[in-house]
Amino acid sequence: YEGMAKALLNMGATDEDVDVQKFGRDIEQVMSDMAKVSPDTMSVGVSGDGTVQAAISFDENEVTDMLLKIVDVTEDNGLKLPREFGLLVKQSLYFDRYLKILAP
Repeated sequence: YEGMAKALLNMGATDEDVDVQKFGRDIEQVMSDMAKVSPDTMSVGVSGDGTVQAAISFDENEVTDMLLKIVDVTEDNGLKLPREFGLLVKQSLYFDRYLKILAP
């Protein structure tokens, strides 16, 4: 994971001096937490015309927590995220809020 941290730094992902070992540990923790996120439900079926359909569902809170952890790691280590990632996080938070409002 330290190699991943070095690669990000070499690509110019930050303008600050970064503790590469700490950054590597942070990446390792996020990757470990990400591996623990598992689907709530999975279903596979065959429709009448023979096509295969599949659906998978994740706990939105887990996904939101992962996105926020990624943002925390980037902020703690002075990384610059692309603008699109910020939009993704914002939409995830909006979606989470809408689900809570609409839930019975």
